[in-house]
Amino acid sequence: MALSFEPTPLSAWIEADRLDRALRVLSDPRLAVRAVGSDDARTRRVLADRFAVDAFDDLRRLAVATDGVLWIDRSAPLGEPEREMLGGEDIAIVAGAGTLEFLLAVPQCETAPSFRRMSAGRTLLGITEVFGRVEVLQSTVAVPDDSHLAEGLRLAAASALAVLGPIDQVTALGARAGTITASVIGDRGFGTIAVGVGCDAVSFTLVGEGGIATVTPGVVAWRRRDGAWIDDAGPGGAGVADSRTDLDGDEPVIQTIREAARPSAGARIAGDANRRMRLRIAALADTIRLSARTGHSESVEAMLRSFGVDPTDLLPTA
Repeated sequence: MALSFEPTPLSAWIEADRLDRALRVLSDPRLAVRAVGSDDARTRRVLADRFAVDAFDDLRRLAVATDGVLWIDRSAPLGEPEREMLGGEDIAIVAGAGTLEFLLAVPQCETAPSFRRMSAGRTLLGITEVFGRVEVLQSTVAVPDDSHLAEGLRLAAASALAVLGPIDQVTALGARAGTITASVIGDRGFGTIAVGVGCDAVSFTLVGEGGIATVTPGVVAWRRRDGAWIDDAGPGGAGVADSRTDLDGDEPVIQTIREAARPSAGARIAGDANRRMRLRIAALADTIRLSARTGHSESVEAMLRSFGVDPTDLLPTA
């Protein structure tokens, strides 16, 4: 049977500890793998054999391997020479890890996974719309290993911004190998963020005018102030969120890759809503990491200004 869509051609750079996820993502029939790269020889062999394509060992070759979409899945952001070279290409880039500096250097970059593409994220946003005033948000993210901590922190930061609105003051409550915790103050309430190594799961809890509501990938529990339990919670009236991260069960990165394949660079306006949100998330995550290093409260707005970005330019538009 003929496919009803044209597969998206892409090249990928994969670190060894991301191999299992890469095999799942790149095997999707909507993606057409053209070249693969890694700094690990075994990973290159596995990917090249699985997809019958050429493999390379220099990340900089990613920019010339495919005209379309590039996927970089690694725990650390790109180095300066790599960013400069990639930033000059008319390409769309999906990155598994991105700091504010990285996103500013490569304006056509998308990040994955996305809080708003997760079923638990969509359910939390749906509840927030009818919850009333939020006094406290607790975002807890567990990641499978240390290499995913940056993604977990970005996901927790995204949830805080989505529920609490613009955030400036950040105080890291503690950080050690495998964990980071912080408090944040948003326009609409107070938040706590906790990211640690454990399993692969998230939990969000709202406390406020609507009572208390907890959202996880498998369960929604919402008790109103009058003691009543709300069964019909979440977007579309779905009382229980499933554990899938996308509407059809795909990993979020697949949808991100396909969206990035749409007209890039010139068609991606620097001030669009998606780019503003990506920069706000990265700035919040970077500020939390800075506070963990200094042991003091830090300002997200000061972080943005240090990169020459006016914080007011990133505020949501009506």
